[in-house]
Amino acid sequence: MKYLIKDIPNQERPRERLARYGAKALNNIELLALLLKTGNKGESVLQLAKRILWTLNRPSSLLNITLEELMLIKGVGIAKASTIIAGLELYKRLFNDYNKKRSNIVDAKDVYYLFEGELTTLEEEHFYCLYLDIKNKLIAKRRLFVGGLTASVVNPRDVFKYAIRFNAPKVIFVHNHPSGDPCPSQADIMTTKKLIEGAAMIGVSVLDHVIIGNNSCFSIIANKKYQF
Repeated sequence: MKYLIKDIPNQERPRERLARYGAKALNNIELLALLLKTGNKGESVLQLAKRILWTLNRPSSLLNITLEELMLIKGVGIAKASTIIAGLELYKRLFNDYNKKRSNIVDAKDVYYLFEGELTTLEEEHFYCLYLDIKNKLIAKRRLFVGGLTASVVNPRDVFKYAIRFNAPKVIFVHNHPSGDPCPSQADIMTTKKLIEGAAMIGVSVLDHVIIGNNSCFSIIANKKYQF
């Protein structure tokens, strides 16, 4: 026997609550329950949704989960897992499409909104470079490194080869801190200094190095504490 949404009292049904109060009124468990549609024997759909989220280190880890990993969770078969993965992929695509409208990078906030849905849920550091034209319009972005960021692993040649290829006179460096704290480490400062020196040799301007955290960002170059 499967436990359906309709088996839940009217006042507790996520679908009815969404219709009456809007999607923002629902918690993560209720939203996930709507995607799952049904529970399993002896377990309501809300209980299943809660168990899936509790299986993860944090709810946002769901954004990076794979189909195979979802199906390892008891009670989640190919149908439920596929629905969740499809919903998450649609969210990512729409979010990225929305942020493409912010093609002119004016400050660190623009960088944050460009990367918010992409970097804030990752469990390791990802280093990107934004390549801009003379009017600060985004030409391209490239992920260049994954893992702990140190000056020893960042090769300016790998960073600036795309600046030459795209004929980009300006760049902005971006990476995330999985801890959620965007404050720069000493390695971040040393890496920034090394890249600025490399950029100067080929006539490229480094506008900023932005660190993305949870609901926040940090602009290294704009901070007067650091002299480059």
